[in-house]
Amino acid sequence: MMPRVDTNLADPAHTAPLTLPDLLDLLDLACCDDPDNRVSTWTGRPQTRPADRVFGGLLLAQSLVAAGRTAAPEQRVVSLQADFVAGVPTDRPLRWEVERVSDAASLCTRRSRLIDEEGGELFSAVSRWGRVRDDQPSHSSVRPVDAPDPDELPDLADRFGGDERIPPWWRRARPVHFRHVVAPPYLAPTGEGDRQTTFLRTPGPLPDDHVLRAALVAYVTDMSVLEPAFTALGGARHAPGARILSLTHVLTFHAQPDLGSWHQFDCRVESVAHGRAHGVGELFDPTGGHVVTAAQIGLVKVVR
Repeated sequence: MMPRVDTNLADPAHTAPLTLPDLLDLLDLACCDDPDNRVSTWTGRPQTRPADRVFGGLLLAQSLVAAGRTAAPEQRVVSLQADFVAGVPTDRPLRWEVERVSDAASLCTRRSRLIDEEGGELFSAVSRWGRVRDDQPSHSSVRPVDAPDPDELPDLADRFGGDERIPPWWRRARPVHFRHVVAPPYLAPTGEGDRQTTFLRTPGPLPDDHVLRAALVAYVTDMSVLEPAFTALGGARHAPGARILSLTHVLTFHAQPDLGSWHQFDCRVESVAHGRAHGVGELFDPTGGHVVTAAQIGLVKVVR
């Protein structure tokens, strides 16, 4: 049995801001055997905020790190397809199994599974890793929407830092700066329609590690893709009883982003059916280059 981790949610340690060094430390996984095994085992630590279950973005990020450490050094992440199977407790280490599904010089496939103490599956992700082929043609017709300079926009802590109606995680400094063009619908619907633009950047430079940089992108894309559903449905994200629960998350990496500089994240939720929202986010680098597409399905409970 794995040792439990103290997770008294009232403890300041579990409501204090999570810094970038804290997050990078959570992404430093330990291999319990040989990473060259067909199935290797890894352990990581849980993130104890914002709730009594592990934040989905950390699961996406750790699944990529565990898989990426078994891929060839010259291969870069191409895609991630993940399913959130069950809530993950915050009071115990995270045990990952990485299966080498296929290996080739140009492309490999890895399956990362988060396993509970009884061997049950809590989270599953399939990632593909391949060589960068600059000799092959590229094309994208996706462009960022017009938006103001991110340096002129407030962080979440500036907008909501003193408002105790909002849980601490959403109003305090995060390991990545989040600057919304229009205030997010935390307390009331804001803006119009089903779209939202946010600028993202880490407080400092990132390590020269393509796996960690990709993992940071996976982490942040679980924070805001489905937020426009609340504006579209006329609800507030943090009204009593409101909730988002991630079901499926897909990432396609068109290039290798570095969140050490401002990236624009344009999100839209064009469909909500039977309480299930489908959102898409497009991530652009500082030059306007299209670097990542995120798609997410999640349960959304809106209280009007």
